[in-house]
Amino acid sequence: MVPWTGFVAGPGAGLIFPFRAWARNPALRSWPVLIFVALVTVPPAALVIFYQNPTQSTFDDAAWIFAAYFGVAWLLLLGVIVRPGRVTRQMLVILVLIALVTQVPLALALENALRGNLANLPSSILAVGLPEELAKALPVVAIALLMRRHSLSPVDYLFLGAVSGLVFGASEAEHYPSSGVGISSSGDGALVGVLIYVWRFLTDPITHACWAGLTGYFIGLAVSGQFRPLRVGWIGLALASVLHGLNDWQSINDHALWVVVVLVSAILLLGYAKAGVAAPAPPPAAPAPPPAAPGRPQPAPPPARPAQPAPAPGSVPPWWAGAARTPSSGPRPPSAAPGTVPSPNTVPAKKPWCEE
Repeated sequence: MVPWTGFVAGPGAGLIFPFRAWARNPALRSWPVLIFVALVTVPPAALVIFYQNPTQSTFDDAAWIFAAYFGVAWLLLLGVIVRPGRVTRQMLVILVLIALVTQVPLALALENALRGNLANLPSSILAVGLPEELAKALPVVAIALLMRRHSLSPVDYLFLGAVSGLVFGASEAEHYPSSGVGISSSGDGALVGVLIYVWRFLTDPITHACWAGLTGYFIGLAVSGQFRPLRVGWIGLALASVLHGLNDWQSINDHALWVVVVLVSAILLLGYAKAGVAAPAPPPAAPAPPPAAPGRPQPAPPPARPAQPAPAPGSVPPWWAGAARTPSSGPRPPSAAPGTVPSPNTVPAKKPWCEE
């Protein structure tokens, strides 16, 4: 019989209790891992806050925590799917702060001034959908002005727009349970209220992210220099406003066509994300050679270098990581001898599961 100390100090201890490997592994301290741990622990923490003192104030605090929780969860999934190439954490922090300060006051002011009627489709689009999409587009425009030297791609702006939509959707989802909308006190109405309460936290952030992502993509096209801003900048806002208005229209909302509107919104977001990644960037114009002096032969121009292929979608680093390592930025790892097992550093990178 093997004593229990054999498991702790024996040759297989590094596999059964790999404490040293955990402490030395930098991947366990990366942003995705830290966010994953936070997503696991946040729901019980929010419930503990409410259970300790079940009042309206603690209920509002727990609602905000759950709204932020689902917003961050959707953010991780969108980051893996979209894979923005040049979006930094600094940009995301600035965008979220601008969104928290400006979105809800601007949207409420415009909606109160227009007094939309959700029973009427044009009013639902122009007086509800358009004001909220304008409010979500404002942080993206601010990033475009503040970070204009970073040469962001339309896909980067699509991701920024989606993050702006997540912030707005989380704020809206928190508003409904905190204000008592859709929640009944007893009977079957209480069950319906709880269901609406739960599902709004799931659906509101991602649907608003889909619409705002469309607006962000066309903002990226407008500032890219490939099109005139007034020619393309309004297209995404118009698409988002129409889809938003259809979603809120009483003849569609809570019916089968409502699912179709949400499905079309998600497909459009993913389609523009992948189309923007596949579109090659225009090559830079070659500088004109200087004029030759009179009577002297003009030297032959140097041979043109072959154009570098555009990076594959799978090679774009995730938004939480740094810049991709180029082949010339460091020495290449030595190749393994025939018949030997290659080291982990020489194994070619495998595409993520979402792109296989």
